[in-house]
Amino acid sequence: MRLFSVTTAVCVSLLTAACAAGCWYRAEQLRSEADWLMERSKAQASEFAQSFNDVLATQQLETFAKRRAVLERAHLWQRGQALGIMLTVAAGTCAWLLSLMRRLDGELEEASQELEQAEAAAPAPLGATVRASRS
Repeated sequence: MRLFSVTTAVCVSLLTAACAAGCWYRAEQLRSEADWLMERSKAQASEFAQSFNDVLATQQLETFAKRRAVLERAHLWQRGQALGIMLTVAAGTCAWLLSLMRRLDGELEEASQELEQAEAAAPAPLGATVRASRS
């Protein structure tokens, strides 16, 4: 049973590590998209500075709004990444503690078997055999 719990904790740790890596990858994609939107907005700003056309200003504001929405989504993925990392560490720690408990349990079982063998191999005290034969 204890080996199953250690295996389960290790599997949970690996699964949460994979989820954290997936969250990092998605957040990185969103940050890249946000960078592209920022460059687009800068280009629109330079066009607006040359022409003072209200349509260009409106487009720039819309691009900023899109960038903000993308960055908010990236932030959510970063939170998922942080949560995944924390769960990975917690599950890894649990696996380590469970393996230590399993090792300790094995050593205690060995010690109790050795004690039982030592008691069985030890000669009975002389007074106990004399009293047992008188009864």
